Amino acid sequence: MNTVSPQNSKLRPSLGMVVSSWPHEDGAEFARQLPRLLPDVAPQDIFEILVYPQPYTHEREIPQIVRFFAEKQLDALCVVPGNFTLDHIIPLLAEAIGLPAILWGLADPEAWGALVGLQQALVPLKELGMPYRFVIGHLRDRASWDKMLLYARAAALKRRMKGMRIGLMGFRAEGMSDVMFDELALRETFGVQIVNVGLTRYQRTVEAISVAEAEAAWREMSAGFDPGPTPHEVILYGVRSHLALQRIIAEEDLQAFSVECFHDHLGGPCLGKSIANDMGIAASCESDIPGAVMMAAMQLLSGEPTFHSDFLRINFAENSGILHHCGNLPRRLAAHPDKMGLLPIPEHIGPGAYGPVIQATMKATPVTLTNLAGRRGTLRIAAMEGESVPYTLEFPGSAAKVIFPFDLGHALEEWGNAGLGHHYAVAVGHVAREVAEWCQLLGVPFRQFGEV
Repeated sequence: MNTVSPQNSKLRPSLGMVVSSWPHEDGAEFARQLPRLLPDVAPQDIFEILVYPQPYTHEREIPQIVRFFAEKQLDALCVVPGNFTLDHIIPLLAEAIGLPAILWGLADPEAWGALVGLQQALVPLKELGMPYRFVIGHLRDRASWDKMLLYARAAALKRRMKGMRIGLMGFRAEGMSDVMFDELALRETFGVQIVNVGLTRYQRTVEAISVAEAEAAWREMSAGFDPGPTPHEVILYGVRSHLALQRIIAEEDLQAFSVECFHDHLGGPCLGKSIANDMGIAASCESDIPGAVMMAAMQLLSGEPTFHSDFLRINFAENSGILHHCGNLPRRLAAHPDKMGLLPIPEHIGPGAYGPVIQATMKATPVTLTNLAGRRGTLRIAAMEGESVPYTLEFPGSAAKVIFPFDLGHALEEWGNAGLGHHYAVAVGHVAREVAEWCQLLGVPFRQFGEV
């Protein structure tokens, strides 16, 4: 299982590369040189490259190539014909490796006949339903590698999500039908395992944290927070919840989780969720397991933590919206991370509301809003891209002001008519294209709203 470290970085796919060749055709000498050239021209900052050391010319060589890449934890295979190649050997190799394939048609004149040989292989790959992406470009052109990166990152995301353990503490939050989920469909599609922790266990774990332990933890972490008027006992309850969540995360080896905080536990887990998100443990609100799946996925793609939220206010004239939740915003996404504010959650919000909420706004950055909805046969993923801009918070909680370069009202109408949910996993960067590639590999319908 690939866990996400607290210092998670942008997803860097591992790519196995094989040069194919027909040794009796012109360009065979260039093909023989390619395995040595590829590591030198590959942008190692965005890829981890492993090149098979000699041209692949006949299907009898497949077992040797498979052994070479065995246990290398590859995300995708890239086949690069160095010259004309008998087309049947490419699908046979891709099938044996069993990974999404990138097929690179070199535009360099030295690669004699490489493109035509590769084009012949595309039809059987398509007819056999094998996942692949065909690109054309020059060997030393960074644009060629950038095109491959989108698909390779999607393949990496698909592989690295498998085995992820997502804890559920509670059941569906009251009144939120759109956060319901089909556990077997999520496991079948994404490879994630839902771990039923239960709300009772969460509460008992909170109660098992002594006041002395909470006081000691608060002394260590208090320098990073401005408690404002928040009563000390309210802060300590948030600290106890944080420590309880950390204990459960460790005991269950969780990479993501959600708590049924609405209504009876509103405010209590906010501090702990904010810290967990900073650590690379995706923490969604209100029992939103599909939201936790998307937060974890977007965290892997972006290399940054994510923010779980919904539109609290919308300015249709400005095409902007205030995305808000009680307090899961992580410090690394905060506009002013040195001193995160704390406020007691207003008790009128609901019965049982008690705890300190994170008082912070999101930093200025490009963002992508994503949502996952549906069950087996209807799973669907959507995205919108915008810009988080500076904003002064007007109410308790965490928020981001996002401006969109399109008619937001129309986009939200389409969003609703497509049956998408009210929660958004906000990711740093414009990553909708990678999400689209990922969804195609998963077989999940994808739609980007408000494309410009």
